[in-house]
Amino acid sequence: MKNSFVMYTDYSTHIQLLSREQRGDLLTAVMAYASGEDVPDMDGMTLMAFSFIKVQMDRDNERYERTVEARREAGRQGGRPKASASDDKAKKANGFSKKQSEAKKPDNDNVTDNDTVNDTVKNNKYTCAFERLWSAYPRKKEKAKAYKCYKARLSDGFSEDELITAVKRYADECRKKRTEECYIKLAATFLGQNTPFIDYVERGMKDDTGKQTAGDADGIVEQAVRSGVQFDGF
Repeated sequence: MKNSFVMYTDYSTHIQLLSREQRGDLLTAVMAYASGEDVPDMDGMTLMAFSFIKVQMDRDNERYERTVEARREAGRQGGRPKASASDDKAKKANGFSKKQSEAKKPDNDNVTDNDTVNDTVKNNKYTCAFERLWSAYPRKKEKAKAYKCYKARLSDGFSEDELITAVKRYADECRKKRTEECYIKLAATFLGQNTPFIDYVERGMKDDTGKQTAGDADGIVEQAVRSGVQFDGF
């Protein structure tokens, strides 16, 4: 079981409708559910908000399990092929040269694990496909991090068309709902390893059938009903 979960800023609109006491009950219920414990009793409004969050938590957990299983399967396949003796010699020679080069460089306390990302920004080596995606994204902050996540999702097997389609649908949703910029996900979050963008890829598949998806619902009531929660009233 994971020892963490993701809380999305999208929840803020609905949580603001609750009193402080209800918010406390909601947080307690979410923590209990994430830990696999019994969920405490809640009033109608709080239960409705919890059901909305629970649906997303279940989706995130399913994605996590799929990722773990895929990596486990890759491990069973044996991972990377072993390097030949000649490859080992070449690596040792390159390693020696690299150490010599590094010895000549002055110390730099500002060097971090983000050097690759920073080099990308300095050299402006973004792909054309990413530039189109970035121009469509509704919140333009932390471009380098977004590009790093973008490349990671391509490595995971998602196509450029799927990613830009998800971005355009998310941007359209933000415009329709007039979402304030501070509540719009950063692109690095939207394209992050928890893959919230998948909902916007799958939404298009369902729209072709003429059925409305959970992401297009006017509020959390319909989401709660779909998840099987029953209410006695507020």
